[in-house]
Amino acid sequence: MEQSNNQIILKELDGYIGTATINNPHKANCLSKEVISGLMEAFDYFEKQKCRVIIIRAYEGAKIFSAGHDLSDFPRDGGHDPLPYTTPFEQLLHRIRQLSMPVIGMIGGSVWGGACDLAATCDLVIGTKKASFAITPAKIGIAYNTAGLTHFLGVLPLHIVKEMLFTAEALSAEKAYRFGLLNDLVPEEKLLERTMELAKTIASRAPLTVKLLKAELRKLTNSPALTPDDFEEIQGLRQDCYTSDDYREGLHAFFEKRKPEFKGE
Repeated sequence: MEQSNNQIILKELDGYIGTATINNPHKANCLSKEVISGLMEAFDYFEKQKCRVIIIRAYEGAKIFSAGHDLSDFPRDGGHDPLPYTTPFEQLLHRIRQLSMPVIGMIGGSVWGGACDLAATCDLVIGTKKASFAITPAKIGIAYNTAGLTHFLGVLPLHIVKEMLFTAEALSAEKAYRFGLLNDLVPEEKLLERTMELAKTIASRAPLTVKLLKAELRKLTNSPALTPDDFEEIQGLRQDCYTSDDYREGLHAFFEKRKPEFKGE
């Protein structure tokens, strides 16, 4: 087994299949800059090894697949966009979409915040009944970006996306499977077996054709372009969020482990 980033990301090769394991239990596998850097390094390695499938998973026995963004990376007192295009998290999602080989999310625990975006960006997702998905910007006051929302619209019905976003409540594994976020829902003890079975099937197919199909599907499912007026309107609303008292209140409440009191200001 190859390892990188002081074992925060473990990487393993099995034939044409590369597995990147998030191994940061002390921070609930949150998508910190170190974790993101480790995943990017793992992708580089798997590409050099000519992998045909990549699996992203949490360490064995993890109850939380990932707690999402590392909020300590966000500007605590507002005034700056917390999720610009250049942020490492956004670059990670772009990289997964641009990889020539399919990426499978292997999920046996809860998925929070930005990690839901990561799951939705994977090409395929296998989960157990212990999986759940909660996207939580409204719970904290985060100005989520438009690109992130398109990932959910690509895999879930609109009204389900709205319910998840507006309530910040978790979507169960059963509903995630029913609505198409999960390709398969398996018993906990079968998660690795089923994920590897799917990966090996894909790896046995013509790699150039699979590469073509992923590229075609990416192009066909790209969101329609916003008009300049639409873009400016959304950016203005986002700025209202990340410069607001509510943004500061949400982040401070999170770190102080208390319920935020939002005032809409």
